[in-house]
Amino acid sequence: MTRSEQQVSSRTKEDDRSVVDKLMNNMSKIITLLLFFSIAYGANLAIQYLDKPITKVSIEGEFKYLDHQQLVALVNGQMNGGFITIDLKALQNVLHQHPWVAEVSVQRQWPSYMRINVVEEVPIARWGDDAFLNRLGDKLIIKDNSQLAKLPLMTAELGSSSEVMKQYQRLTDLLLPTGLKLSKLKLDRLGAWQVETSNGIQLILGRNQVGEKIRRLVLVWETDLNQQASKIKTIDLRYPNGLAVSWKSTRKVAIKRLDETSDELRKVTIIRG
Repeated sequence: MTRSEQQVSSRTKEDDRSVVDKLMNNMSKIITLLLFFSIAYGANLAIQYLDKPITKVSIEGEFKYLDHQQLVALVNGQMNGGFITIDLKALQNVLHQHPWVAEVSVQRQWPSYMRINVVEEVPIARWGDDAFLNRLGDKLIIKDNSQLAKLPLMTAELGSSSEVMKQYQRLTDLLLPTGLKLSKLKLDRLGAWQVETSNGIQLILGRNQVGEKIRRLVLVWETDLNQQASKIKTIDLRYPNGLAVSWKSTRKVAIKRLDETSDELRKVTIIRG
């Protein structure tokens, strides 16, 4: 065989190998596609088999304010899928938008059961006439909060609901030694705080050093004022080193610390009007 014949034979073999490689590559792609479509088809059949209509829904939780029928209506509005295809995240989001829902979890249980667990919000205080605050100070709007009439009432012309809630929690702790409980807390447009206790005493706190003013009140309260609580109308704590008491009767009494270098109220001056 001549050299030219050998070169032709070599090129022919290379061409044959190239054709075979291309055929094998194409066959591999075809097999891959067939496998993909087979898996997809099988998965679709499996989903159709498993995606049974939901036959039972359980809504669980301890409810004091939540209307169970409202939750049922919200759930029914999202029942647009089967066991597999129902959008649990969308259902969870819809339920969580209800003002009385603090937490919600949704779980599937084979073969056609769905369990919903709801944690109800705990109201800490009323906010105006149409809302309440939870422990974080989140303002949650409801149609009517009259059913919460036993809770403290909070209002603010300045600042946020979370700021008012923090102040409420702080004042509640500071007033523990006195036994006084807050029934109203107001933050006015000037940033001044006013309190009304459950026994009708008004505390005028002003804007600054509120904690220090309450500690001063606690000292005076334990010294003398606790014996006269039923007669007190207003306690004005805006004084730098003392406080003033207005009585329910016509007479007025101002109490002021004379010893400004001491933390104790050693002597008071009583001025009768």
